[in-house]
Amino acid sequence: MTWADVTVPEAVADPEQPRRGLGYFEDELNAWVVYTGVFGDLGYEPAIVWRTQDGGKNWQPSRGAEPPAVAEWFEPIALGFNAQGFGWLLMGVGAGMSHQYVALYTSQDDGVSWTRVLDPHSDQPVQSCPKSGLEFADSSLGWMARDCAGLIDRITLEGTRDGGLTWAPLDVPAPSSMPEGYAYPFLCSAHSLRMPTTGDASFGVTCRQYLETPTAAGEELSDGPNTLYRSADGGQSWSLLDYPGGDLLWQDEQHGWALGREIYRTADGGTTWKFVHAVNWDGQFSFVDDLHGWAVARNEQEIALVRTQNGGTSWSILKPVSAP
Repeated sequence: MTWADVTVPEAVADPEQPRRGLGYFEDELNAWVVYTGVFGDLGYEPAIVWRTQDGGKNWQPSRGAEPPAVAEWFEPIALGFNAQGFGWLLMGVGAGMSHQYVALYTSQDDGVSWTRVLDPHSDQPVQSCPKSGLEFADSSLGWMARDCAGLIDRITLEGTRDGGLTWAPLDVPAPSSMPEGYAYPFLCSAHSLRMPTTGDASFGVTCRQYLETPTAAGEELSDGPNTLYRSADGGQSWSLLDYPGGDLLWQDEQHGWALGREIYRTADGGTTWKFVHAVNWDGQFSFVDDLHGWAVARNEQEIALVRTQNGGTSWSILKPVSAP
């Protein structure tokens, strides 16, 4: 209901050139924030990752992450940290011909300094297609998901074992309902990567399917199978579970939500799902326990902050105000 302004100092910029911020919030005290790059006389300036350890009362800047020599833009796509103080920052630097060119930076000191480990002009197989997820289990093992639906007939999931220097495709089996695999008539993409340990991993795959005959309304695509992938051995083997679709948000290994305009919840790791509620808006969701959650809700041109206190069964609009 009540909010205090703890904006990072860098955000006070030219109102004619608004900048997008991306944050990683570990708990109520610790957070990191980075902003879209600023273009100077000689190109883009280094990206500064700001850290707070007191809930935003004070912010400390990192040493800058140097942009590549050539960059069409310098915009954060993913920012994250693990319990060992290892951090990763993925910056978009260009696009074209079904490519989203990125530079990857890692930190070994809780975000104080950053090293570029992946250059957008390298020969690593991750530069095509928009990126839909990046996670590291430790300072070596990481996975990246790309949304190549309609371009590549497989789930485009790549792995690294050297902290992001080199990447190789991960072999992901298709569900039994798709005997021909992830090929036409299916358009599928991976998302909601989660790697709490070097062994445990999960992600979701959402598909759409071309119809042989368009519907009366002219629709050529229908919702296809949605699959939850889980591994207990770092991706060597997989269990495949049907799930209702939407973004996956996990409270722990067993409890989680499937979030979209229809909300579902699981209490057994995704084996079964219980329908909770349907909404008429698209949301950016956050839950802190079984009952309490918030969403930034968008419907056409409207936007609102909403809250649930019963696990998503009902939602109420908040009218937030700034603290004095």
